Amino acid sequence: MNDFAVVWDWNGTIVDDAQLFVDIMNPFLKEQHLPLIDVGAYRESFEFPIINYYRRLGFDFKKESFKSLGSRFIDIYQEKRFNAPLFSGIFNIIKKLNKAGVLQFVVSAQESSLLSSSVKHYGLHNFFCAFKGVNNFFADGKVELAINLKNDYLSNIKNVFVVGDSLQDLLVARSLNATPLLVSYGHYAKHRLVGYNGAILIDSVAALNTFFLKNIKTIN
Repeated sequence: MNDFAVVWDWNGTIVDDAQLFVDIMNPFLKEQHLPLIDVGAYRESFEFPIINYYRRLGFDFKKESFKSLGSRFIDIYQEKRFNAPLFSGIFNIIKKLNKAGVLQFVVSAQESSLLSSSVKHYGLHNFFCAFKGVNNFFADGKVELAINLKNDYLSNIKNVFVVGDSLQDLLVARSLNATPLLVSYGHYAKHRLVGYNGAILIDSVAALNTFFLKNIKTIN
């Protein structure tokens, strides 16, 4: 089944952590007397590069630099990240793909050591050929990771799918000449993912499972 490969995003695609990101961010907003957010507002605001997300929320970098804000955010995230669950049903999809012989990878904007410990914490490490995170805490370099992954693993794979919840994952898919499966249950509101040529919109984990059942015939 090496004609097929799936490249997964992590946050908001496998791990249901939008609420965690909101809970960590709101005290920072309160410090600068900015409006607090809920998950709906978060999904409207979140974007890459991350500095633009902070700008959207109204942070004044004269009061505190983006680097300082981001570093403090990551410190708290490291302590609380395992409070977020996997999306219900996602473990079974990954397990079934693995059983069917589909090559699976994670390419994430999360820092490499954090990603590695997280994948192992949730018991998913044996299902992936590789899981690649960036070399910084500011979510820079994901597309470059994907290009390296293509050179190392994917150059001879006919059918590659990228599963992710943001427009950055669309760029990842394009860098791999892969089919982007953009999930609308993660960190981006659905309307922000609509209208991109070649992208397939997936509204739920159940719909993702159905897609793979239809398009990778050996899965059951």
